[in-house]
Amino acid sequence: MPSLRQLVRGLELLFWALPIALLVCVQEILAPAWESWGIMPLILSTGTLWFGVSRLRQFHPQEQIWQSAVRLTEVLALLMAGLVPFLHWIQALPELSASGYSAGQKHIIYSTIIFCTASIMFVLNLNHLLTRLSVILPDPVLRADIKLFVMINFILFFPMLAAMWCCRLSSELYSVLYYKAPGLAESFGNAVGLQELLQGVVLWIAILIIATTMTMIWKAKEAVLNGVFSLQPSLSSEDEDEETRIVSVLETDTEGATDKSVDPSLN
Repeated sequence: MPSLRQLVRGLELLFWALPIALLVCVQEILAPAWESWGIMPLILSTGTLWFGVSRLRQFHPQEQIWQSAVRLTEVLALLMAGLVPFLHWIQALPELSASGYSAGQKHIIYSTIIFCTASIMFVLNLNHLLTRLSVILPDPVLRADIKLFVMINFILFFPMLAAMWCCRLSSELYSVLYYKAPGLAESFGNAVGLQELLQGVVLWIAILIIATTMTMIWKAKEAVLNGVFSLQPSLSSEDEDEETRIVSVLETDTEGATDKSVDPSLN
């Protein structure tokens, strides 16, 4: 029972921390409105993700495959929490060519790239973790739903990665469109307009992936809670069966006593 309680708490934390972390990171990249807060919103949101995953270790500690998946997800969440300040510091870097950055500025850029990679791997491994959880829980409907949502998420990751790569090459793509399809290039206005459109596509796909992951987390939590509360009727039925057996024994004893009182041999 304590392990199930920790499992429900971990899933609840992950359900709320995922969209908050996405909101904070996107807000930091697009419009840093929390300059007075510094890196605290970023650390708190990613730290909550790590804390939520760490609660899942209490569930089925003897299951090696499950525990290894939890540990890997926990390491990725801890890596995100350690590298997320670079997402704040990279906003202060000037727009220069790759050779124009100093060694310290390149370190910030590389650390931000590692953070983005760790974030993608975290969401992917969280999907795998939920798949392992559905195998442990005795709910075939949950297992089928999570399998479907995980497949959808893996399909969505490919266009998201392609859009992220195109964002880095927006100037080159705009130049190609300007010569190959001038009308389409004019609809974007300039390379910045194309980059903003691609950023919107990345954000839209990321929201879809987070939404489907939240759906899986919610379904898993509800399956655990339904499994716990469904034990109550069985306990009541056992009590009723026990009472029925007691009543049957008492009735048998009463019938035996009646038979003895009317025995003709005693007369």
